[in-house]
Amino acid sequence: MRRIMDRPALSPAAWSPDSQALAYSSDQRLWVYTLDRGEKDVAPAEAVTAVAWSRPLNLLALIDRGIVWTLRPDGTDRRRVPLPEPAVELAWAPGSDRLAVVVRHPVDGQIRTELWLVNHDGGFRRMVTRAPVGRAMRDLQWFPDSLYMLYGLSAGREQAMTELWRVRISYPDRQQILLPAPAAMVRLAPTGRYLATVGGDQGAEGGGQVVLSRVDGSGRFAVAPQAGRYTGLAWSPQGEKVVFAQLSGDARAELWMANADGSGHLHLYSYLMEYTDPGMGVAIAWSPDGRHLVFGTNTGASRGPIWLVTLQRR
Repeated sequence: MRRIMDRPALSPAAWSPDSQALAYSSDQRLWVYTLDRGEKDVAPAEAVTAVAWSRPLNLLALIDRGIVWTLRPDGTDRRRVPLPEPAVELAWAPGSDRLAVVVRHPVDGQIRTELWLVNHDGGFRRMVTRAPVGRAMRDLQWFPDSLYMLYGLSAGREQAMTELWRVRISYPDRQQILLPAPAAMVRLAPTGRYLATVGGDQGAEGGGQVVLSRVDGSGRFAVAPQAGRYTGLAWSPQGEKVVFAQLSGDARAELWMANADGSGHLHLYSYLMEYTDPGMGVAIAWSPDGRHLVFGTNTGASRGPIWLVTLQRR
């Protein structure tokens, strides 16, 4: 394990499709770190809170102060995507050139959250759906067929999602997915068949759990070693494992890996966080080839160094 940069990053890191590079923001710049050559400053960036790397296009998309931009990994061909502002989340389709973006937009005097679908330069642009007044879309993700998306709904600025929806991008077709308990975090498996959620009372010590289930909500079971405060949930590329961080009151995060079939879990690392903010979370990203993890307190809402872990088979 090693720290790949000394400056605090803001956005969570995004892996390249070939697992050889990472993109992230720090010090009002966008950086690309390659495993064999290190860091490269590729573009100016004021306050980038989200970065995504397209597998089909090999393009980056980012949110900088609520504005969506796309560019090549070397910083060229930078384009502003015309959308209502501010954008708060984005995700590239795994098998097409479409980019999904969640925006907060005033409509009839009310702040409404909308889901938009665009291409890399905004030449194609369409609103897919709009959340009810007083509800916010969170944890936007794609199903592997690139035809459907998943998102949660929370009450206003609350973090806990109480509804989960599957929506088709080509025409209005929404299906509510069973969410038996409020969830602070939801992650769809790469197969599109299973969900991992961080549920329970995350505000209370010992109140939360990491739960896996089928997408229809059946077959639920806990995979965390004990109840606690959890964050940083991420699936392995094949969907057979999940990783997550358990936070304690002394600014320490215990990183765990669990088998998705419930057969066991493994303690990976005890991470003493660089900052002591009790509300701070941890972002974890698994490389597409399954060989590396990156993690840190760079969640888009908080900053911190980025750590790289190379996994060894046992």
